[in-house]
Amino acid sequence: DRTAFAGSTTLLNQMLPILINDVGIPLVDAVRMASLTPAQVIGMAKRKGSLEVGKDADLAIFNADFTAWQVYIAGQRVSSIKSAS
Repeated sequence: DRTAFAGSTTLLNQMLPILINDVGIPLVDAVRMASLTPAQVIGMAKRKGSLEVGKDADLAIFNADFTAWQVYIAGQRVSSIKSAS
């Protein structure tokens, strides 16, 4: 049921697999929808939303199951989850 997403409190790591697996949106498009598009909407695209020279270099890297693996703020790793394997 996709009728409750507007105004939802669904977390990003829960929404991305829904967009990709259930709705059929390609991974690249889903990631853009969760990064650059919101940055543009709030007027922060000059600093946030994509990895480009001069931007803040904030980045989250997810595992295949969409759990966060590493988090970077201003290009510095601030969090890392050790693999269970």
